[in-house]
Formats: sequence, C-alpha cells, structure tokens
Amino acid sequence: MNGQRTSRHSSGGGWQVERSSIDDGQDFFTYQPEDFDVIVSNPPYTQKDRVIERLYELEKPFAVLLPLNSLQGVGRYRYFKNGIQILTFDKRIGFHNAESMEEYKKGSSFATAYFCRDILPRDLILEELREYRKPLKEA
Repeated sequence: MNGQRTSRHSSGGGWQVERSSIDDGQDFFTYQPEDFDVIVSNPPYTQKDRVIERLYELEKPFAVLLPLNSLQGVGRYRYFKNGIQILTFDKRIGFHNAESMEEYKKGSSFATAYFCRDILPRDLILEELREYRKPLKEA
C-alpha cells in the first residue's frame, strides 16, 4: 500500500514490522512478502473493493482503515458475510496529508473504522479516540 517514507524494517512492542509501498515497486495487488503474519493499512479508499478482495485472497489477519459506510456494498457483502470485525471510535479520526506532516485535519468529514479479520477479541469494539499531538515527520 502507499505509505510515507519510513525505515523498511522496524520493531516495537514485540512485533517486527516490514513496510511495503507502491513507491518501492511493491504493488499490493501483486506483491507478497515471503513471510508475514498480519496486514495493517490505510489503503486508497477508491480501491477498497479490490483491497478487500486481495485481503481475503491472502488469507491473513488484517486491519484496514476504511470509511464506515464501506460496511455496505454488494461486492463487499460476499466477503463480510463470513465475518468481519469493526474497531470504531467515539469521534472522527483526524488525518495528516503529504503537504503537512506537522498539522492534521481534526475530525474528517466522514466516519472511518478499522475493518479487521481475526484480530479483535469481539466483532464490534467502540473506543474513545484520544488526540495524538505529536507531528509526523518525513524520514
């Protein structure tokens, strides 16, 4: 998936993280790392149907941030009917953009949620969203 430039490998919290990006020639729809356990991403929303299809094809646990209204859709129903988990929040998520990693837009104009498979302890979790006040920085 597209992502900002960060180190290729990092670790923290007991996890080893490997980042992949279309900017590095790793197209999510064709690229597959040799060894991975879970997928976490904020994919392009215009590609959500293709992303969901690919996630189920890979048969790995995942958590992807999507507009909450992505829950509905005839094509997505085909996958979600077999189980989908939702992590959503008490308010809307703020987003950084490429032009400003120092500031973020507080509360987007649409609701988002993490759509998950085999990650959460329950199918629906609602959490308090706490403001993250640190700026993101380009690597």
